[in-house]
Order: sequence, then structure tokens, then C-alpha cells
Amino acid sequence: MKIRHSALPKLALCGQYESASGTSEAAARGTRLDGMFRHAWERGDFLDRNVPEEDILAVQWALNECLKLRGGELGMTTDEDACKIKTPGIEHVGTVDGIAWRGGWSVDLKSGQIYDYSAQMAAYALGAMAMAMESEWTTHLLFCDQRQVVTKWWTFESAKAVVESALANIGTPPVENDYCGWCAKALTCPARVQAQSLAVQTTEHAISPQDGSFLALLDDPERIGLFLRQCATLDHFRDAAKAKARELLESGQAVPGWRLQKARVSEYVDADHIAAAVDAGKIGAGDAIRACGALSLKKAEALWSAAGAVMPDEIVSRKIGQAPLVASK
Repeated sequence: MKIRHSALPKLALCGQYESASGTSEAAARGTRLDGMFRHAWERGDFLDRNVPEEDILAVQWALNECLKLRGGELGMTTDEDACKIKTPGIEHVGTVDGIAWRGGWSVDLKSGQIYDYSAQMAAYALGAMAMAMESEWTTHLLFCDQRQVVTKWWTFESAKAVVESALANIGTPPVENDYCGWCAKALTCPARVQAQSLAVQTTEHAISPQDGSFLALLDDPERIGLFLRQCATLDHFRDAAKAKARELLESGQAVPGWRLQKARVSEYVDADHIAAAVDAGKIGAGDAIRACGALSLKKAEALWSAAGAVMPDEIVSRKIGQAPLVASK
């Protein structure tokens, strides 16, 4: 099996991981951001500005972080041919998003949530050290949506140990983890099927004639945690079933108990038309701004910055929502 560098973090957690076919919307966005980042660093502009503003701001943040790392002075390149990494023990040739050979470091752009990519970074570091005949290397993970940089310093020995550990885990029994939804075996994996079945059994038992079993579960913190993990797995199975039901209904086949509602239609006026109306004096600028509502802090800061001004802190309003409940590592 030809192991890709990007698969190592998943294989480090589950020896049965297999990349799912197809491209998700999140993966497609990641590829788009990567292309924007590479082009902007090498050419100094964006290849296409007809993309969501949040994507442009995310890439601009990543570019600024590379400048803080002295990427310009140290000759960082994002050219794909120059960013190829051949890692000892791995047949696949990886590609970092940016590399400063003179500085002894590389960067990788990551969108979405923060995950542990240590094994992938170790493989890049190990390969870079072998290629440059160096004994140490630094990797920088640029989480552009979360605006966070995760930096790790590697020696040849420490990187080699992490890579070998991930490779040695291949073939071991499946273990549920954060990457299960990305795996081709997500709906057939024994560990996940068992968790799904146990969640169903718990709910079925909980609605049996007033035996109080679910109330007893709620009095046990350990069982609550286990039940929530099992429900998270069940949610993924439910989503797959909903997608299949939609496919059947759209093709004219019946799914007892389910139907498709009429699609909701959203009507809107593009911002460029509103701006044109303001410029023509047909709409007051203040009225248009108030109608559009509040801006996110990032968008407001970008407006002030584009005008060469500093946004005053005292105009920022903050709302604190309920703390999200997430699974701990």
C-alpha cells in the first residue's frame, strides 16, 4: 500500500484507516486555499478575487504569518516542484505548502478545525532533513480559519520515531477517533458499527415501559460520556441514511414514512447593486449599512485596514454564547 504523508495522522490513531473516494466541499475549499496561497506568495496577488471574502482573509493571514517567520528574507518558496519531499521509508512523494531551505523550516496551510497533524509534519521534517543533510527541522502548521500557528521543532531521531510509530500501527484493530468520518470504512468499521448498535440499543431500552433506565444513565457521568460518543457515531450513520433516502426519493422511489418538501427559495440583492444604488444617490449610505446589519470583527477590521486606518477597540461589541460541548482527546 502506497502511504500518503497526509494519511499518517489517521493511521497513527487507527491502523485500518483508508481514505474515502471523492472530494468533500471542505476538501475542495482546502485545495482552493492552497492554490491561492501558493500563487499569492510567488506572484504577490490573488489569481482570482471572485471567491468568498473569508477565504481571501484566511490566506492573507497565512501570508502575514510567513512574513513574520522571515520567509521573504530566507527565500521561502511555494513552488510545488521545489516543495516536494521524499521521506525515507515512504514511497509517496509529499508536498509541503511552503519551504525555506535556508531557514530550516516548512509550513503547511490547514483550513477548518484544528487537528493533530504531528505524524504528517514528522514525515515532512524527516524527509527535509534527509534531503538537506540536516539534523534538525521546524514545521509550522498555519490554521488559517482558527488564526493559530502550531510550531514544532524536530530532530532526525524524534521525527523518525513518530513516522515509524505511525507506520507500525498499520493493520492493527480499528479504533474510533476524530478522523473516522474521512475513512472509506466509516459505515462498515466493526468498532463504529458496534458503537452505532449500542446507541440504538440504549435508546430502545430507554423508552421501554417506565423502567427508568435512561434516568439511571443520566446519573452516571461515565455512562453519559460513553453514550454521547456512541450517539456521535450514530449521527454519521443517520446522515448516510438521509443522503440515500434523498437520492431514492429524487429518483422517484418511495421511502416509507419520508418525503421531500418543496425546496426553500432564497431571494436576495447582490451587494454590488446596493453599492451602485448608493453611488447613484438612490439609497442613503447610512440606510444601506444599517439594513445590512452588523459586520463580523474580521470584516470590520479589514475595512478599516483597507482605508489605512486603525479600528477603535471601543466600538467592538461582544456576545458570549454557550460553551460548546466537544469530545476531549
